[in-house]
Amino acid sequence: MPEPRLSGVLKSTPDDFCVEEVLGFSPEGSGSHGLFWIEKIGTTTPQMIGRISRLARVAERDIGFCGLKDKHAVTRQWISLPLGTNEPDWFDALPEGVRVLDWARHPKKLRRGIHRGNRFTITLRGISGEDPDFSSRLERLATTGFANYFAEQRFGTDARNLDLLARLGATIESGRVGRSDRNWGISTLRALIFNEVLSRRIQADTVAAAQEGDLAQLAGSNSRFLVTADEVDHAQARIHQRDIRLTGPLWGAGTVPTEAAVRSLETALADEVLRQFSAEGDTTIWSNHLSAWRVDHDRRALMAPLMEPVASFEEGSEGEVSLRLSFTLASGSYATAVLRELVQVVPA
Repeated sequence: MPEPRLSGVLKSTPDDFCVEEVLGFSPEGSGSHGLFWIEKIGTTTPQMIGRISRLARVAERDIGFCGLKDKHAVTRQWISLPLGTNEPDWFDALPEGVRVLDWARHPKKLRRGIHRGNRFTITLRGISGEDPDFSSRLERLATTGFANYFAEQRFGTDARNLDLLARLGATIESGRVGRSDRNWGISTLRALIFNEVLSRRIQADTVAAAQEGDLAQLAGSNSRFLVTADEVDHAQARIHQRDIRLTGPLWGAGTVPTEAAVRSLETALADEVLRQFSAEGDTTIWSNHLSAWRVDHDRRALMAPLMEPVASFEEGSEGEVSLRLSFTLASGSYATAVLRELVQVVPA
């Protein structure tokens, strides 16, 4: 797809970036946990959970949530707390910018990634440039999906998680790495490798072209299968029907689950990334880390669906044009990965 012709400013105010979790199910109304529908502005999800932990006198590890939400935004998400027979009494003590919109009892704690997706409403201000094909560009994304990149948030403020990777790649004793560093390191490493593979396949025009050795994933599920040589044409037809999507690597220990040229590409690009963050280029350090931390290979769709997209241009009183976008993404996909396909984003 050609480079975007429009540019605009993102997050001039928190109201310009709104996201609501789509849970995919309703609280059952009974049980030992409470599900709380919370709106927050100007705070991170961990900060919010830390404050609620103290107010509700519940350990942070016992508080469940589906995913992390942006700080500089208006976000609505679900969290769960164990209640027993008690009723919550901490709503009025929440800090400014955090409020409980609704709650109900439920039998279970929420797990990461259990939600169906997220609904975004985003306003970009100061739109400049001309793109007469903007509507068709948006329709094409809704039809074919968008490149499912991990966005900048995964790499930390000013990409500081890369410094963490360099430190972990020089740490021989896996057991001496703290849980937080380990988790952020794994997430960052996997994101880097996945993005490299995705970029290379986009360059080669194979991001949606089935090959022998690909691992395909059924749309809307985690069910996957290996594409064999005699199934390539059939797999390609299913990609056009949006029944399946090809996947890229979330790197781990052990044998890579793809085969043939796909495995060769993924292994070569992973080796490049691992060498970059290994002391003296010794990638066995990372092999030992991933094995000790029991990180298995996993997969992520190379292309992700863009659902229910709506766009409108609005002119302000002083002639400034804003673009308002609404769309729904499956859990794990980033709104900024969609924006990069439509607009050249200028940070506020």
